[in-house]
Amino acid sequence: MEKMQGSLMDMPKGKKFFILVILSLIAGMVYLTPFLRFTFYDQMMTALQLNDAQLGVIGATYGLLMVICYIPSGYFSERFSTKSMLLVSLIGMLVCTIWYCTYPGYYALIVIHALYGVFSVGTFWSSYVKCIRSLGTDEEQGKMFGLTEGFRGLGNCAISFGCLFALGIFAEATAGFRAVLWFNVAAFAILTVLVLIFIPNFDKKVSRKAAAAKIDTMSEKAANASAEEQTDEGELAESSGAIFKKLFSELKNPGVWICIGIMMCGYTVWITTNTYMGTYCTRVLGIDPSISSALSIVRSYLIVFIAGVTGGVIIDKFKTKGKGMIISFAGVGVIVVVVFLTSKAAFVCLVVTLVLAYMVNVIKSTYWSTLGDAGISREHTGTATAIISLIAFTSDIFSPAIVSQFLSYGVNIGDVEAGFNIMLVWMIVWSALGVGAGVLLKQRKKKLDRAKESSPVAVADVA
Repeated sequence: MEKMQGSLMDMPKGKKFFILVILSLIAGMVYLTPFLRFTFYDQMMTALQLNDAQLGVIGATYGLLMVICYIPSGYFSERFSTKSMLLVSLIGMLVCTIWYCTYPGYYALIVIHALYGVFSVGTFWSSYVKCIRSLGTDEEQGKMFGLTEGFRGLGNCAISFGCLFALGIFAEATAGFRAVLWFNVAAFAILTVLVLIFIPNFDKKVSRKAAAAKIDTMSEKAANASAEEQTDEGELAESSGAIFKKLFSELKNPGVWICIGIMMCGYTVWITTNTYMGTYCTRVLGIDPSISSALSIVRSYLIVFIAGVTGGVIIDKFKTKGKGMIISFAGVGVIVVVVFLTSKAAFVCLVVTLVLAYMVNVIKSTYWSTLGDAGISREHTGTATAIISLIAFTSDIFSPAIVSQFLSYGVNIGDVEAGFNIMLVWMIVWSALGVGAGVLLKQRKKKLDRAKESSPVAVADVA
């Protein structure tokens, strides 16, 4: 397995970089299309003749299927090759989006978005994380995950502007939104071709039954040669029992739970910042809505790219990822306090919110790089990713619901800023918890290093 995954690491830097860019663009697209309502809400409602409640049900359906599919994504990533999973995901998204283009009706749209959940998470997510991790050594993980997050944001920016251009060609919303969908279809088609041509089958799975049959028909010498060749080509596909054994093994791994803590804290401060800082600038700082929208684009795309590229390099400079996370979460907490203290100085506070956006995106773009320091082996990346994602990203469900109650409280008492101040306290609490998780990660890394120095067997026992 290590030799096989090393085949990606041993590639020329230019080729690895190109693969990283392709993977980043795919990761951007498979989540951009199901979330078109974020950018084209009104046009989508008009074109599809839906109301707010129906759009809410469609969005909730997609979110629910995402959560449900995290565990299957780990199973599929261990059972099938990464390249095959990428192709299934892209073709599935392509077919669903073509169906979407026909405006098939409300209930069909619910089915389409349920399938989007399957193809953007179930067949994609764990395989994507595993492939990114396989592109670099443990010392390069921050850079790899930082770059992919950065290019993912940059790619989404380009695609979104392309969608905006396609929408602008038509004066009528029905035709314009259909053009947006066809633009997405074209993007999926191009990415499918790129995967077919440029993504290597680095972890090709070979069924045990087929391998046994092949060996039975060969002489011992030929069989040995075949086995050696097989090691270079790929690995035997794991049985379902072996995969579930991995799953239960990772559930008992303390490193998995430390990563869950870091990612839940990081994702919660990130989603709160991205969702509510725009309206904070409008409703508390009194910034013009058009300027606030422009700044939201900067937060959503440009800062994501900058944070991904620079954050990955910075995190890799620390001796341990735990120390990097401690400093990053502490920085977020301090910046949130500064937001509160400068709320009466609109311009200064506005600049501080952009710094906050940078810091939360540094954490989000690099928190997957903590897997190695947490003692999660490369062989278990798929199953560990599924478990971590299933729990850590439940913030998608509870965070908006809770924060909206804070804001509603402010509105109800006639003091909007009071509701936002409670939200800032919420962010400080999660930042403090993130610092604690970073401390645990740092301690675990030291414990694993000591075990490794004393005995290789002890490392397995600790993990």
